[in-house]
Amino acid sequence: MIFKFGKKGKKASGGQGDDVEVELIRFQTEFDVKANEKLVRVAIEPLKELLTDGLTRRAETIRVDPKGDRATIGFLIDGVPVPAGRIPRQRAHAMTQMTKVLAGLNAGERAQPQAGAVKASLSDDEYELQVFTQPVSGGVERLTVHFRNLDERLDKPEDIGMTVELKTKIRDLTGSGQGLFLACGPSRSGVTTTLYASVRGLDAYLRDIQTICFTEDRELINITKFEVNPEDDLEESLRRCVRVEPDVILLDPVLDADVAQVIVGFHDNVGFMTEIAAADAVAGLLKWSEWIGDPALAAASLNGAISQKLIRKLCNECKEAYKPNPKLMKKIGLDPEEISVLYRKARPPEEVTQRGEEIEPCLPCNDTGYRGRVAVFELIEVNEEIRQMIASGADAGQLKTQARAADMLTLQKDAMRHVADGTTSLEELQRAFKS
Repeated sequence: MIFKFGKKGKKASGGQGDDVEVELIRFQTEFDVKANEKLVRVAIEPLKELLTDGLTRRAETIRVDPKGDRATIGFLIDGVPVPAGRIPRQRAHAMTQMTKVLAGLNAGERAQPQAGAVKASLSDDEYELQVFTQPVSGGVERLTVHFRNLDERLDKPEDIGMTVELKTKIRDLTGSGQGLFLACGPSRSGVTTTLYASVRGLDAYLRDIQTICFTEDRELINITKFEVNPEDDLEESLRRCVRVEPDVILLDPVLDADVAQVIVGFHDNVGFMTEIAAADAVAGLLKWSEWIGDPALAAASLNGAISQKLIRKLCNECKEAYKPNPKLMKKIGLDPEEISVLYRKARPPEEVTQRGEEIEPCLPCNDTGYRGRVAVFELIEVNEEIRQMIASGADAGQLKTQARAADMLTLQKDAMRHVADGTTSLEELQRAFKS
């Protein structure tokens, strides 16, 4: 049976003493309501209200973290942690157990981490809630819920902000029919979306692209899913796929040295595109070299690596223009002759501040000055100089210095185009690149 919990929530103030009905999140899942009757009665409404509040405020993540006799609630909104209050520990525990039941997890298991998911909807939007629990002291668990809007599809390179020039360079780096192209980034940094956008940027009409991976619900037009025999290991699957003579094979993320060493054995026969967990593109190249164990072989197998970072976009409703200092413009690489105006988060007029008056807050961005995020990219092209440096054991600093000398795309350089066109602010770049 499919249960859709809750269409209307408890009443909230309408601002004039009137109460208005608030639409709450609806879950679409199967579970034994009778066996969890007490839990449903105690926890389902507070849980719906919490998740609805998070979605309404555009949170991408909610965390419920027990500490002492209370639990702190935190939202991640546009990549920035936002405190969202505290609740009694027992209520947090019940809400966590209710979430586990909805996500198909074992509510009785509290000593081991668990992960699951549940589909839900709010208004006209459909979501997948990715649920993670982590045991903490005292027999309770930390709850983390990531939201994925199923109606927001980032399919094409331009959907995530890739320029035509970047897309062309990726095509060139993957065009030889040999070697490896890596998408690099930490977990939940957008690295998988970057990989799939890179693949979609290839010309699937001119190239035979095969996949040996779990593609979730991502659509790959004119790209063939290779039929893997369940009894075959990765090496045998690659051997069979290579016989078909594809130009590129898209693989699952590479998680360890054993898998890397299998892949490198085929690098002369086909091109590969995959992802690796690393801080940035250079870190990904060096991790690959470490896993292969032979820097010269690792260098020979690599074509390039891309990484990304998400930065906040200024709110279009409240951002303000200002005339920047020409010396500052030259220092950050922008031409003051071409760009006379930049944008920033709105500031209250000085006279209003002096009088202590309150200014009407901007509702679309919750008065943060920012709404949504955009990706910026770094691309390391493994040319002859970079290849020789990897083979000789160069460190990350040396590789980055060489990449800058060769005028390769860096995160900071790509970010400046978004400053120039008013998408983001210099203050946001200072925050994002502070580390």
